[in-house]
Amino acid sequence: MNTRNDIAIELKNISRCFSSGTEKITVLKEVSLSIQRGEMVAIIGASGSGKSTLMNIVGCLDKPTSGEMKLGDVATPSATPEQLAQLRSQHVGFIFQRYHLIPYLTAAENVAMPALYTDMSVAERNQRARSLLARLGLEERLHHKPAQLSGGQQQRVSIARALMNDADIILADEPTGALDSTNGKALMDILHSLHQDGRTIIIVTHDRAIANQAQRIIEISDGSVINSPSERHAVRTPITSALPITQSIARPKAWHNLGETIRGALHSLLGHRLRTFLSMLGIIIGISSVVSSIALGKGAQKDILQQISQLGSSTLEIRPGLGWDNPRPDFENSLTLADVKLLARQPYVDSLSPVVSKVTEISRNGKQVPVQLSGVSNSYFRVQGMHFSAGSNFTRQDIAARESLVIIDAETRRTLFARQENPVGQIIQLSGVPFRVAGVASQNTASWSGGNLSAWMPYTSLIERLSGEITIESILVRAGERESLKQIQGSIERLLIQSHGQKDFFTLTNDQMTKTIQDASDSMARFIAAIAGISLLVGGVGVMNIMLVSVIERTHEIGIRLSVGARPADIMRQFLIEAVVICLIGGMLGIGLSLIIGLIVNGLSDSITLLFTWQPLVLACGTSAIIGLCFGFFPARSASALQPTEALARE
Repeated sequence: MNTRNDIAIELKNISRCFSSGTEKITVLKEVSLSIQRGEMVAIIGASGSGKSTLMNIVGCLDKPTSGEMKLGDVATPSATPEQLAQLRSQHVGFIFQRYHLIPYLTAAENVAMPALYTDMSVAERNQRARSLLARLGLEERLHHKPAQLSGGQQQRVSIARALMNDADIILADEPTGALDSTNGKALMDILHSLHQDGRTIIIVTHDRAIANQAQRIIEISDGSVINSPSERHAVRTPITSALPITQSIARPKAWHNLGETIRGALHSLLGHRLRTFLSMLGIIIGISSVVSSIALGKGAQKDILQQISQLGSSTLEIRPGLGWDNPRPDFENSLTLADVKLLARQPYVDSLSPVVSKVTEISRNGKQVPVQLSGVSNSYFRVQGMHFSAGSNFTRQDIAARESLVIIDAETRRTLFARQENPVGQIIQLSGVPFRVAGVASQNTASWSGGNLSAWMPYTSLIERLSGEITIESILVRAGERESLKQIQGSIERLLIQSHGQKDFFTLTNDQMTKTIQDASDSMARFIAAIAGISLLVGGVGVMNIMLVSVIERTHEIGIRLSVGARPADIMRQFLIEAVVICLIGGMLGIGLSLIIGLIVNGLSDSITLLFTWQPLVLACGTSAIIGLCFGFFPARSASALQPTEALARE
């Protein structure tokens, strides 16, 4: 008499119903049966009789609508998805009619898949997969993918996978349905040998000849068991071979180490290269845009600050109004030439220059271009730290005499004169008035003109010959070398307030100018980066969409993984890691692309500099990972929520 411990699977009044719109379809109707440990049972019935649904319930791929089922001592209807996954991982092995192999994995990798969801080491996993395939005659096909294998070979890979974790229950769904007679007989010989090793074998088939080879035949029709004899009959086909199985290696499930998980994600992504690249494309463009824009802002800021530093730490600028944010139109004429003369008499002033300017036309030999024209004193170039590449500065006598002299910058020289032509002494016209070129000066930030050509002349000449009375827009002061600029700034402010009777001006030192320009360039860089960040957001949405498509396309793969023991958490982790890996690799490629762009731009242009620092690069990588986590979560959750039977049904 059989004891309770002899029962491997027990079903009591199991029913399974499905909804089709408003209609409810009952596929199984109060099925009750038990299967002993080590028994070889065939479940037979016509197509649509419910035998595959029964197998899915027995194999913990599906839950009954009502009734009780026990796999060993575990009541499966009330078990959690994690408990059911553990049963599939350690106790149940599936041999499918359609093989259900993952196409981008090799035979060895397909076989080793169930062990991915256990604590088996990599070396042990690979060794066991090779050993199982060798015992099934596939030692020469370890590294072949399913498309490179025959139907019989794919079926043997499926058998090896079912044995990977040494399952004690083997479920075979129409195992010979897709095989010819020779391969079908070979498969049945393998199943008999597995039975002889003590495994419980359940074969679902519609072929009476296959069913007759089992110890017991359970016949099902229209969802009900119509014949379930308890007596056993002798096996009708001789067993020609035996398949030795090593000691059980199933262990409690645990989280994989991160490196192994990432390697698995990389393997999966490499199996879908085009889709992976499309997923990365938005991240590559977004990260490249952000990093390049920040580098452009940093480069421009460095160039500006370097040019400001050429002025030294002893330069002061006086401007009308109460500040950049409070220009006060009623104070626009607050600075006068009398202020220039007053300041020039102070012992702490090394040199100074008023600045008046206008935009006009400069022409020579029929070529006419706009120019930023500044009226200054001869001390202007010392205050600004500018140098002459040709000719010389004008003198105090030239200022007093209102001489028709002009100093041009290098870009104006290139525009108006031939390459080898010496501009010094040549005549050019400003607003139709002839002036003689006295020299060519270098350009710097203090006289930066927003991209226009620049020229300078005695301020007296500008007022007398071109403009008439004109507002002094600033006074530039260079303090003595041994003087404290902060103290001089206070002295000048007190002196001018006393002279004007009020504070209708503001002063800027190089430090203040530097801070102002740095703040402005930082704000601009942040603004540009924010605009570029929109492409990152678009890239993240693209990753989410592609991953959602990936879930749909890989539904069958998800079903295979669930059937061999993967938990929903394993599936979610896999897709989440894949999204993070996609974004991280996309981020690194985006950084690489921006570095290449920087090398090209820096090599081809002297006026534009891209300056890369490590902080934005680290931020870009971190941002990529966060995008992967955020935008990968929903697809990963969708993948983990799939039911094994529904997922396997989608080819």
